[in-house]
Amino acid sequence: MQRRALKYSKFGDPREVTELVKDRISTDLGSYEVLVRWLASPINPLDINKIQGVYMLKPSLPAIAGSEAVGRVVKIGSSVTRVSPGDKVTIFALNSPCWTDLSVVEEGDLIKIHNRITPIQGATMMVNPPTAWLMMKMGGMEKGDWIIQNSANSGVGRAVIEIAKEKGYHTINVVRDRSNIKELKDELIRMGGDIVWTEDEVKNEGNPFKGRPRLALNGVGGKSCLQISSLLGRGGMLITYGGMSKKAHEISTSSLVFNNITAVGIANGVWMMDPANQKESDIMLNEIQDFFVRGVLHPPPMDVHPLENYKKAIENSMDGKHSKQIFLIDEDKNSKL
Repeated sequence: MQRRALKYSKFGDPREVTELVKDRISTDLGSYEVLVRWLASPINPLDINKIQGVYMLKPSLPAIAGSEAVGRVVKIGSSVTRVSPGDKVTIFALNSPCWTDLSVVEEGDLIKIHNRITPIQGATMMVNPPTAWLMMKMGGMEKGDWIIQNSANSGVGRAVIEIAKEKGYHTINVVRDRSNIKELKDELIRMGGDIVWTEDEVKNEGNPFKGRPRLALNGVGGKSCLQISSLLGRGGMLITYGGMSKKAHEISTSSLVFNNITAVGIANGVWMMDPANQKESDIMLNEIQDFFVRGVLHPPPMDVHPLENYKKAIENSMDGKHSKQIFLIDEDKNSKL
C-alpha cells in the first residue's frame, strides 16, 4: 500500500534534512501489530530535537518523524485484543512513526480513545495535558492552593490553567512581555487564570496575596526559574519540565535553605511507560478525555498544515513566534476538528 511520509536520513537542521517521500508499506502484520491511518499530528519540541539528533534517544535512520498523533485502526494482527478496526487511537512513544498516512505500530503503544474526542484534541492529549496533570499530582495540591508557573502561554501552561480551575486550584501565570500583552492577559484570565504577570511585574509586585504557592512549574530555566522558586512557600515544590531559554536552571538559595523547598524534574513519557504507573496513568488519561469531552480543557491555539506544507510548518515551529503547528494528515469523516 502506498503512503506519504516525512522522513529524514541524517540528523541535522529539520528544515534541511526532512523530506516528503512516497513509499510502500506492507500490510502483512505480525501477531501484535496494528496498521493505523493517521489523522493529525503536532510538531512538538522533542520532534525537532529528534531530527536534530540531540534528543536522549536517537532513532535508527532513515526514520519517519513524529511522536504524538491520533488515528484510526485499519487492520490488526491475529493476537491483538486491545483495539479493533475502526477504533480511534492515540499514540505517544519515543519513536512513533506518525508524520505519515499509514504506519505499523505495536499494540502496546496505542491507547483507544473516546470517539467524541476530535482529531485536534486527540493529537495533542498525550504530551501537554498529562504533564500538567502529573505535576499537580506530584505537588500534592488541595482545593484553594496556589500554583505559580512560567511559560504560562505554552501548551503545558494553558493545560495547567484549565485543569487547575477545574480542580479548584489558583494560578499565578508568568509570561514574557510582548506588544499584545493586554490581549494575552485577558485571554489567560478568561481561561481561568487568577493572576497573569510579565516577568518584570513579578519582580515589582512581589507577593500580593496571603500565603505562598505550594507549587512552582518551570518550563523556561535561567532567571525565570529563580524568580518563581523564590516565591514558593515553606515545603513547596519546584518542578522543571522544560528549558525553553536554553539556560541553566537557577534556584533561590534562601528558598532551599530557609523554606526547605524540593526541586525535581519530570518527563511524563518516561513516567507513563513505567508499568508501575499503569493504573494511575489510566486514571489520568480517562480524566483528561472527560475534560475534553465536557469542554473544560481545550487544545492550544494551532496553525493547521497538510503534510505537503511541512517546510513552512517546521519553520514556524522553530522560530518561536507562532502558535503550535499541527499536520492534518487525513480527514476523519466521523468527527469534526
